[in-house]
Parts: sequence; structure tokens; C-alpha cells
Amino acid sequence: NVVLSLIKFLAGIFGHSAAMVADAIHSLSDILSSVIVLIGLKVAQKRPDREHPYGHSKAESVAAQTVSVFLVFLGGIIFFNSWKNIFKSEYETPSTYVLLIALISIITKEILFRYKNRLGKKIHSSSLIADSWHHRSDAFSSIAVLVGVSLVIIGGPRFHIADYVAAMAVALIICYTGVKMLLKTGSELMDQVLTGPPAEKIRMSAMEIAGVKSVEKLFIRKSGMDLIIDIHIEVNPDLSIVEGHNIAGEVKATLMKKTGSLKSVMVHVEPYLPERPGSSNNEHQ
Repeated sequence: NVVLSLIKFLAGIFGHSAAMVADAIHSLSDILSSVIVLIGLKVAQKRPDREHPYGHSKAESVAAQTVSVFLVFLGGIIFFNSWKNIFKSEYETPSTYVLLIALISIITKEILFRYKNRLGKKIHSSSLIADSWHHRSDAFSSIAVLVGVSLVIIGGPRFHIADYVAAMAVALIICYTGVKMLLKTGSELMDQVLTGPPAEKIRMSAMEIAGVKSVEKLFIRKSGMDLIIDIHIEVNPDLSIVEGHNIAGEVKATLMKKTGSLKSVMVHVEPYLPERPGSSNNEHQ
């Protein structure tokens, strides 16, 4: 990243391409965002303490938010500066080697995106996934540079604003990526519950336990790289407290075993009353 950013920056300065300079700044921001992600991951792995009994896993989401805000801010600055320069009368045709640098950047950044995105999904890291999309947006911005500079070189003075328009396109790509990740990680910090097939799979795993008559409620939320489950099961009301507790223990053990990245399970035991609203759903027949 450091080498590629430096090459792109020098190519933009000496090759007279505002779009390439903007792309270089974007690449330099990759370095800062990677550092922020690493710090967030390190804090998230700290063990729970007295002040943080639930651990520090949300530090990972906070790191992702920081990266996202930084992207939006950076994109805004680049867009504003490009907009100002688009009306200047001075004009120099970009050098052809700028096209080669842009092509190399596209290939390199796409490889980095695929690697980090795959790793982020494997370890359920939202900040690493956010950082991978930074690489993808960098690849798209390099494509914009490639198109814009090509138009200037081929079209001549009539297309001299294409370089600045490409720089503005780079800025919009950066802002879009930042806003997209900001909304996603914001939902995690606000404890948005997970739904759909993954939740249904967890529900069915609980229903397979002997003694569980119904799953009344199921709340699944993401905390950093971890999942936290709050589940309400219904059992025969004639069972003793100890018997109900043992069933809850089996549910917890089963979910911890079957669900990846599961950090905590809270099982609430309630009496099974078919006439009560909600008890008719997801019952053992």
C-alpha cells in the first residue's frame, strides 16, 4: 500500500493528473484505515473486566465506524477541490504512463479486496470487511482515473475537464463506500437483531432439545466479531425448577456447539401454555 500510494502520488504530480493524485490520497487513506482496524481488533480481543463484563468486542465496530467516517470526510475534500479546479484555464495533458499506473492499481487493489473480504467473513470481522471495501473502492477509483485520463489524452483540449471529472468520480466512490459501511456498522452498535435463515436455524436447533415445547422469543445480535443470543423457551409447566434448568443448560450447550462465533447465550425458561399468544408458533407437535 505504501509503495503503491507513493508511486501513484508521484505519477499524479509529475504526470499532471488531478485524478491520479486523488487516487493516491485514497490509497494513502488505506494505510490509516488499516492501522485503525488493527487497533480495534486488538482492543476487541481483550478479556472482560469489572467495568466491561461483556467484553470489549464492540471496539471492532467502533473501529469500522471510524474508518467509514474518515472515508466520507476524505471524499468530500477531494470532491470540493476537484470542483474548484475544473474551472481553471490552465491545462496540461497527463502523461501516458499514468494509464499504466492506474491499470496496475486496479489489479493490485482487487487482489487485496478479495483477500481481506474473504478473511473478514471467515472471522466475522465487520471492520476488516469495511477495510476490504476500501480496497474495492480504490480499484473503482483507479478505473475512473483510467477512463478520465484516456479521454484527455485521446480527445485533447476539448476533454481537458475529464481528468477533474474523474477525480470527482473518485471522491463520490469514496463517499459511497464510507456511507454504506457507516450504516451497516451503525446497526451493529445499535444492537439490531439478526433475522432470516440464520435465526431460523438457531430456533430449530433449540426445538430439537427434548423437553422444549416452543421457542417464544429469539433475539440475536452482533457484538464486534461475536454473536449474543437471548432465547425464551417454553417447557411443561409441571416440571420442577431443576428439570427446567437442565433443559435450559442443554439448549445453551447445543447452541454454543452448533453456532459459530457465539459468545454468550441467555436462556429464559417459561411454562408452556398453548392458549397464550405466541405459544402456538414453533411448537413440538
